[in-house]
Amino acid sequence: MPYAVESDITDLYGPQLLIKIADYDRDGIPDPEVVQKGLRSADEIINAYLSALYTLPLPSTPGVVREAAVDIAVYKIALLRAGRTDEMRLRYEDALKLLEKISTGKVGLGLTPGEGGAGTPGAIDTGPSKAGRSIRTVRS
Repeated sequence: MPYAVESDITDLYGPQLLIKIADYDRDGIPDPEVVQKGLRSADEIINAYLSALYTLPLPSTPGVVREAAVDIAVYKIALLRAGRTDEMRLRYEDALKLLEKISTGKVGLGLTPGEGGAGTPGAIDTGPSKAGRSIRTVRS
């Protein structure tokens, strides 16, 4: 399951931005393969960070991860076009900083107990521990 989809980008930035950066054939519609490539790139980057502390795939996508995926995807899509802005770069860099904090346990994902990761049936992931691994307890 991807962390973000095309509609997440348009919900956050509006449809005009996506047309500006992903409409290569200039038909007024973002090219699906361009958008998907950007979203896949965002997923790969996020997985690299989250896998340091969390079992993947996550059972649900926290809002902070979805927004980071959108910002990373927009930046990656815009790299191929002249439409990239300083704001896009800043939001991309901020997303990476947030992911770094999540990967080191300084910031959590905001998941409720039981949502923290796949693996042991009945396990509750209480978030990252200071030792660098998720603390997992099994319900009786």
